Amino acid sequence: MDIGGRGDWPSDRNGQAPRSPIEMSGLFDSAAEEYDTARPSYPSSVFDELERRAGSLRGQLVLDFAAGTGIASRQLAARGATVVCLDIGEQLLRRARARSPQIPCVLADGHRMPVRQAAADLLTFAQAWHWFDTPRATAEVARVLKPGGYWAAWWNRASAAGERWFDRYEDLLERECPGYTWRRQRDTELEPHWSGALARARGRVEPAGTVVLPWVRHVSAAQWLTDERSKSYVIALEPAVRAAVLGEVAAIIAAQFPDGQLEVRYQTTLIMARKAS
Repeated sequence: MDIGGRGDWPSDRNGQAPRSPIEMSGLFDSAAEEYDTARPSYPSSVFDELERRAGSLRGQLVLDFAAGTGIASRQLAARGATVVCLDIGEQLLRRARARSPQIPCVLADGHRMPVRQAAADLLTFAQAWHWFDTPRATAEVARVLKPGGYWAAWWNRASAAGERWFDRYEDLLERECPGYTWRRQRDTELEPHWSGALARARGRVEPAGTVVLPWVRHVSAAQWLTDERSKSYVIALEPAVRAAVLGEVAAIIAAQFPDGQLEVRYQTTLIMARKAS
């Protein structure tokens, strides 16, 4: 699902040069099956909040960028939105199309949106905005949104810090996965600045609020491990290291959840902005 180069997104590969869009598409395409099988959907409260702030989704044209296998796209469509699913990962989009053939899928880079000016009511970026170069992406958002239209980005995150098993799990990821930086970063830090020259030249976009939505994820140990295999910081590991890390994760989970059923505190952070009318 993850598109494009980086501006202020989390560091990766021990401070080496960031991955290009082509590299990123290949990275996630290589785990398309795991992604499609095990990534969680988003709580209904996300879409309730979207509609509370931006109006009913029914009939709105929504461009879901970095859509991956269409998890958020399907949830948006279920609310009556007219959704287009866009990503640079061909294998990801193939799975999105197989699941929801009624939703158009477009192979596209969110830094160069193949969309006319002032076309969309809502642009969404689920679990994805951190992969974008902020100046270029905000400029494209400003260009493509209709006056009065909204941009929305959100992230699912486990929020079980302080539970012994989860602290051990994050200790492991920090130690073994150079790309794992989420422990030290707050989702709210990912809110973009809309005052850049490129964005301002294409329209005035202003923050429209941030909300953090708590929920509880119920998931099997097998699903959790499959989900781990779809994470960029795990995919990027050498195979032997990846297998060892996943083995340690499995042991941590088995010790805490001997019945193989996890109940984990999560939160979804939703950030929104609106283009001036």
